[in-house]
Amino acid sequence: MTSQPTVDHSGLFQHKSTPFVHLVALLWCILSGYWSWILTTSMLRRWLHRYELGSAIVRLITLTVIIWSVSAFLSSHYGIDQPIWKWMAVCFIFFISNVLKTTLSSNKYELANGQPPQHKLNYRSTFVKVLVLPLTVVVFITMFASLYQVGQMRKQSAVLLAEKTVLPTFQKHPQLPEAEVRVMVMVLSAWTAKSLDKRKVFRETTLKLMPKNNEKISYFYRFILGQPPNEKVKASMGPLIEQEQETYGDVLLLPCSDLYPDLSQKVYHGIEWAEQYDFDYFVKTDDDIFVRWDTLSKELELAGRTQRYWRGLAYWNIPPIRSTENKNGELVYPLPIFPPYTAGALYILSRDVVHMIAGAKGPRMFVKNEDQNLGIWLFPFNIVPIHDRRIQQIDVCEEDMIGKHFGDFGEPDAIGGTMYDMLDNLQKGRKMCAGFKTSVCAMCYPCHGKANHWRDWNFDCDDRKGVTLLSLPQLTVME
Repeated sequence: MTSQPTVDHSGLFQHKSTPFVHLVALLWCILSGYWSWILTTSMLRRWLHRYELGSAIVRLITLTVIIWSVSAFLSSHYGIDQPIWKWMAVCFIFFISNVLKTTLSSNKYELANGQPPQHKLNYRSTFVKVLVLPLTVVVFITMFASLYQVGQMRKQSAVLLAEKTVLPTFQKHPQLPEAEVRVMVMVLSAWTAKSLDKRKVFRETTLKLMPKNNEKISYFYRFILGQPPNEKVKASMGPLIEQEQETYGDVLLLPCSDLYPDLSQKVYHGIEWAEQYDFDYFVKTDDDIFVRWDTLSKELELAGRTQRYWRGLAYWNIPPIRSTENKNGELVYPLPIFPPYTAGALYILSRDVVHMIAGAKGPRMFVKNEDQNLGIWLFPFNIVPIHDRRIQQIDVCEEDMIGKHFGDFGEPDAIGGTMYDMLDNLQKGRKMCAGFKTSVCAMCYPCHGKANHWRDWNFDCDDRKGVTLLSLPQLTVME
């Protein structure tokens, strides 16, 4: 996309119809008016010939009311955006009415004069001059006008598509070397002692799987923190984080809140910071996720530079939790269903998608959960996430996973080991999940021989769309 919003001066994509379509519809409207006048005047001559003036006027008024009623019904049925269909339907009715009137009148005249009925039509007949010739002209004009309209729409859509796919020039980050695929990584963290330890573990385990920068692929990562929540936290954790930054230089402080309820704003500020730089893929994850950077790198190398790419554990048709007691309760988002979104544990965006989120300045909605907020931000661009079940947020382990959650499950034995144990498994050629808890069925995975099934938690899975609910609760709309 370009840095400025696309303006469609042609009006081709604003409505179903365009000014050019209304001009063609006007031609059909004139034809229907002509046929209406022919029908009305011929019927009025017959009525004046056979009835008194008062009776003829009553019949004329009745015919006019019928014509206006039918026209009004068709107008309301097709609406303002389909004028050609409306007036074509009106013309069809007048065409049939005039055919019946002409045929019946001709037969009665011939029988009254003792002549057998003749159905032969020629260029001099009323049928040809009044009905066939005008209809043929209007149909041919409509056909050529439609072909011209299609050509214009194709031309304009090609221009708009080119505008959407051309990104502005971004500055190069000095620590992200040139490569066929350049990856910017944002690891969400926090101002807590627990997060300080998580960052240490993250560096010493999963980051070891990140390949060294080469001509094929290069990486740049940062742990993302907001501002200290209060002076007490700043005084206690500030010196430790400063020392951490001096040692590793991989912590980025953003000008935003670091509190959990403001998580969406922190993620947006991180994406906004990344927006200024040139890269090919943006990866967001958390400091308690074991990421298979080795597997991910091979897949990104294979994909190459692409556009409209959004990958993660996808959810769809998920309603907000309307509860103040739940930490994920959502009382700001007004609609009953969230747009499709991906789990915040790990998702991948191409460069143009990052620009869609942060490139267009202006007000935006922030809800409590950053993963659902991502879906809200991208919904206007009609981008559907690519579902990847190998990313999990619950206590599960499958051999092909690329994102394993090591959250606060209590003791390490609760899940069977630590990130160090998982790295050791990979380095020594063992299966990744060796020694880890594998009795719980991972979302969207087969559950044969497992202690549970995700359907028991009211979830359903589609291989393409992702995770949804088996049965929806009562949907609510916030006023």
